[in-house]
Amino acid sequence: MLRRLFHRLLGRPPAPPPPSPPRGQRREPGAPSLPPAVLPVAVGAHRPLVSTKGAIVGFEFRIADAALQRLRERADPAAAAAGTTAVLAAMRLTAQRGQVAFSELPAGWLARAGHEALQPGMHIALAARGTDDPPAAELPGLLAAWRGAGASIGWRPGATPDGLPPEARPDFLLFHAIDGAIAALIDVLRSQRTADPALPLVVLDLPGIDALEAALFVGVNLAACSLDGSLEPKEARALPAQVQQLLRLMSRLARDADTAEVVAAIKADVGLSYRLLRQLNSAALNPNGDELGSIEQAVALLGRNELYRWVSVLLVRQAPARPASSALQSMALARARFFELLAEARGEAAAGALFTMGLASMLPQLLQARLDDALASLQLHPQAAAALLDREGPWTAYLTLAEVLDEGDLVEGAALAEAFGGLPQVLSLSAKAWLFASQATKA
Repeated sequence: MLRRLFHRLLGRPPAPPPPSPPRGQRREPGAPSLPPAVLPVAVGAHRPLVSTKGAIVGFEFRIADAALQRLRERADPAAAAAGTTAVLAAMRLTAQRGQVAFSELPAGWLARAGHEALQPGMHIALAARGTDDPPAAELPGLLAAWRGAGASIGWRPGATPDGLPPEARPDFLLFHAIDGAIAALIDVLRSQRTADPALPLVVLDLPGIDALEAALFVGVNLAACSLDGSLEPKEARALPAQVQQLLRLMSRLARDADTAEVVAAIKADVGLSYRLLRQLNSAALNPNGDELGSIEQAVALLGRNELYRWVSVLLVRQAPARPASSALQSMALARARFFELLAEARGEAAAGALFTMGLASMLPQLLQARLDDALASLQLHPQAAAALLDREGPWTAYLTLAEVLDEGDLVEGAALAEAFGGLPQVLSLSAKAWLFASQATKA
């Protein structure tokens, strides 16, 4: 059903994806690669929302800004209804898991969807007024109905919707970051927080993790940023011995080293041995309560694939402390699982190597280290090394797709997603990857 909806909205097949930039250069967004009739709609988690405490607490869902504007200009009720239905359906799945589901939608679209489509956990910002919005006199009643359904309704500063008194109070204020003006935005946020400490603040489109942490520092409640994990930190740190040990163990598991070699590597690290045995003797993995006392037993029972994922979780937990450490850990695991799921869907023989590449792509930001240092202890698949180090080879398509989706460019994302089964499938796999990351970081 979702595939048919997207084909209807997307029209003719998209142009082939543009070439990726060389290592060290961010992909610069260009002109939309799809024709003006393209109206991509988000049906899965787009960008994670980070709370004041630095943890991922929900997701932003959006219709691309350019597509939103074209929809409103064309006054196409059928396409608008399809887009609203898709977004709200995806938001419900997130809200039902107890997470925040955020979107910015025109009031008219929300009115046609009906308050029955809303529920607690949904945060909806009303977009700037357009010709398709309901009469101003109806808005107070609609706002009461939306809030009565449990949704939180907000808007941008100075954009109180027509029909509400100027002093009307939103449930939150929405800010969008503009590249090059982050310092000014932080000052505005600080002033707003001082003037009204109780009013929640949401900031989207921050250009990176440093800007996100600056926003969290002044008390923003929810924030989202684009993230190029391969960008190296300004002050790189040497990798601790524990991190290097885990990277070497991951390398052995990835190249299917002999079990005796894997066991010996684990035994060489007393702390790692203890954590592995404690994991295997937990109630979740050993419900019978039979004591497992040897690393050999633990490796045999857990299996290579699960052992590899367990070591990956241990690795991301070695990240240096910073305000968004928890979010970064989840982002790294979600990226790794996302690449693996995409590879499995394409029938890649080396799907596990794509998991490693996804994780490796986030290591510089996660570990605050140089990319070369982070990869030195990993024996990457040749295609993964080419993609990460030189932005060359077929696996670069995975990195480019992830970066485009992180930036919120669903127009170009739809073009790139065609090579992976289309945007509906890609966003569905993204949602599964985030669920994996959430479960893994809670374990």
